[in-house]
Amino acid sequence: MAADRRLAIAIAANGTVVAVTVVLMVALAPLFPPPAVADLAGRLGLAARLSVWPALVLLLVILAVVATRGLCRLFNPIDDPETRAYRVCQRALSNTVEQTLVFIPALTGLCALLPLQSLGFPALFTLLFVIGRVLFWVGYVVHPFARAPGMAMTLTVNMAVVGWAVLLAL
Repeated sequence: MAADRRLAIAIAANGTVVAVTVVLMVALAPLFPPPAVADLAGRLGLAARLSVWPALVLLLVILAVVATRGLCRLFNPIDDPETRAYRVCQRALSNTVEQTLVFIPALTGLCALLPLQSLGFPALFTLLFVIGRVLFWVGYVVHPFARAPGMAMTLTVNMAVVGWAVLLAL
């Protein structure tokens, strides 16, 4: 019964985080003025600069996997039994790779296609993506259900970025 209660809390938290993320996208937009880059090269440079932050999060998760492997003395990835800490880091890494693989190309496409007055949004989306990934990772360490808010934020951002880029590409 406790697992059902935790699952219900995680689902409620997911819905709340999705709503909060959408509100943040709207409320924080004025704090992210568009940069003065009108040409395609400048827009692709913007995407490259913004991509550094998700790459940093990904690198930190990779380093956590390496550190956990060393601390837990898991030197043989085939035969050594995996600890909970290692499995958590490994799963956080796997999901972060997947989410980043969606985010970066979609962000690049969005930067290339957005009207000039909307070019502040990619920086906002990048900030929210990074926050979502960190919340996911920390939540996973606490309990698998606690990763839900970070996953919800990341997924909401990815849906916004991909959706907007697809609409502009049509």
